[in-house]
Amino acid sequence: MPFIIGTPIPDNKILVQSLSHIYGIGLVKSEALCKKSGFGDDARGIHVTSDKSQLLESLVNKKAILVGADLRRFQNGKIRRLYAIMTYRGLRHKRGLPVRGQRTHTNAKKRTHFNTNVS
Repeated sequence: MPFIIGTPIPDNKILVQSLSHIYGIGLVKSEALCKKSGFGDDARGIHVTSDKSQLLESLVNKKAILVGADLRRFQNGKIRRLYAIMTYRGLRHKRGLPVRGQRTHTNAKKRTHFNTNVS
């Protein structure tokens, strides 16, 4: 099982779908990466050699896009900045409530924590 940017690529899965498991790379970017590195539409994880994995990593680095742990660190830093300057969005993040104006009366089951000890 090859690793690309710290993410395992399954041997039997189609490569375009496997590359989209890397945090920050979607299907469109993974298709473009496969095309530039010379993989066909039916390429699978078995076909990725160490040379090809290094080529894929260099293509990602050449595009200068944040992926993986670097992208997570960047996004968490932005949220921490919102906490620090005490913005409304930062408080909503901290409380686990919807941030972008969604209603909370009947929806937001995923974001609310149902904390009964809130005073």
